[in-house]
Amino acid sequence: MKSVYEAASGLDGHMILNLLEQYRIAGRIEGEHMQGGMGELQALGFVRVMVAEEDYEQAKQIIREWESLQPPDKSKTPAPRDTLGLQLFIAGFILGAALMYWWMQLPAA
Repeated sequence: MKSVYEAASGLDGHMILNLLEQYRIAGRIEGEHMQGGMGELQALGFVRVMVAEEDYEQAKQIIREWESLQPPDKSKTPAPRDTLGLQLFIAGFILGAALMYWWMQLPAA
């Protein structure tokens, strides 16, 4: 048996295994029960989908095609910075400093 996919969780591993079984590729999940030993930390690389060596290339191709159809993961793209808020803060700071300077220059009454 050869590892064809490393899943983030047991659920992901079973989803990929089910996809492969639709193409009549048998396999199994390894390391699924090791996740509980890590506590709240995610055990990356422990959950693997295993297939027979003669099915390895076909399975890799099926997984590549499936991944190409998935929408991009928005959590991995950096969020745009709120530049308007920063610009307003800087403008307010400069205006406040200018008003304080002007107020300090007024003659005492």
